[in-house]
Amino acid sequence: MSYTITSECIACDRCRVGCPTNAISFDNGVLLIDSTACNHCHGYYGTPQCAAVCPTNTGCLPSESYGFVASNRSQTDYADYWESWFNRYHTLLKRLKTRQSQLYWKGWFDAYSKEMVSLLSQSTIRI
Repeated sequence: MSYTITSECIACDRCRVGCPTNAISFDNGVLLIDSTACNHCHGYYGTPQCAAVCPTNTGCLPSESYGFVASNRSQTDYADYWESWFNRYHTLLKRLKTRQSQLYWKGWFDAYSKEMVSLLSQSTIRI
């Protein structure tokens, strides 16, 4: 089983550059993984580099988990995959919407701005 470039790929080219077996290539502006050359970076790294360097975290996925290999999988397996995918998506979305960290940074910025104004008013140099 090799890795597959998904629709989440932004074509940043990090995976191609990081691949030690040169299994990734550009073809008409699209990144492709040669399944005969991909060996999950065994003998080079402890983790597949295409997945490790991907800024989207989902641009490179194992083919089997993405549903391209292992034709003996049942429809239930695919349904379970998508159910877990959407559960994860909704969990992350909820966490993002309920974050209160913006208040921390707003307070920090306000305090920093006041301090800068104070320092500049005491200084003879004006900006």
